[in-house]
Amino acid sequence: MLNDAGMYVIFGILAAGLVHVLVSRQWLTRHLGGAGYGTVLKAAVIGAPLPLCSCSVLPAAYALRRKGAGRGATVSFLISTPETSVDSIAVTWALMGPVMAVVRPLAALVTAAAAGFLETLRGPDEEAAPEEEAACPHCHGDTCEHVAGPGRWSRFWRFTVFEMADDIGPTLALGLVLAGVVMALVPDDFFEAYLGSPWASMAVMLAVGLPLYVCATASTPMAAALVLKGLNPGAALVLLLVGPATNLATVLTVGRMLGKASAALYVGTIVVVALACGAALDAAVGAMTLEVTSEHAHRIFPGWVLAGGGVVLAAYLLYAVGRWVRRTWRRKRAGEQAGQAARPGKTGRGAFPLRDGL
Repeated sequence: MLNDAGMYVIFGILAAGLVHVLVSRQWLTRHLGGAGYGTVLKAAVIGAPLPLCSCSVLPAAYALRRKGAGRGATVSFLISTPETSVDSIAVTWALMGPVMAVVRPLAALVTAAAAGFLETLRGPDEEAAPEEEAACPHCHGDTCEHVAGPGRWSRFWRFTVFEMADDIGPTLALGLVLAGVVMALVPDDFFEAYLGSPWASMAVMLAVGLPLYVCATASTPMAAALVLKGLNPGAALVLLLVGPATNLATVLTVGRMLGKASAALYVGTIVVVALACGAALDAAVGAMTLEVTSEHAHRIFPGWVLAGGGVVLAAYLLYAVGRWVRRTWRRKRAGEQAGQAARPGKTGRGAFPLRDGL
């Protein structure tokens, strides 16, 4: 899987970096501000290629809401953005073939549009979202020549090398390892023997994907391994749609930002549309004998290119995991030092931080 996915993941990361530096926040708010069904559709389409996971999309959605975006557009953006991105589409093509690479973003768009339409049908916002002032008083933008900051290519490399590594690197590495474990230990007839019904398989994937945090790119190796072990494609699609878009933190944040009714509608629409799309995919695969594996997906590149991509991706993932280990160790050390400073009986600075601060 590392060999097959390497070149595609590298391409996806570079494309994500271009999207990051070329799509500004003021452009998003200009097109997604306000209410209406057209805004809901634009939010679904614009959010689909953006390289944001289910946690990093929350600040962007909050900013849109503060800029005047309606509830429908906000919900649509919150669903389509984490469910798919340019990097996840690339790795889906590499590991699961062109059929799933096309079906996955289309299903994400349908889910986002359905949730946004239902949210808009609930009626206008009870209270308008307060508008934020732009960073620059001259051109009313957030990134321009009037506002001091790094250049475009500096932001591109910082995003691809550091931010993307921190965002998807550790979870993608874990996903590849777990996929390898599944391929090595799970019998080929496991799902036919224990989950013979496609609906039972989709229910299990739904129960697994709803509470967990997994980004769109990192969930793909696991879904591909499960399909190779006999999981029906519809259940794999359910996992790929539900896992990135729902987790406890996202649902609670949606409830605080838009209300409890919107949070319930958010989860309910994702569940229903994911099951419907999964059933439709299973029916299409059975009727047209479509291939949902990576057997022929990687042949557009010669073997030496794939091997080189695998080596580069392995180095990138090792670097990302190393950064994660270093951050974790520093947080642990900081916590230990804070605990020692707060122990009773100590004197000097740090013994009574509140009094020192006052």
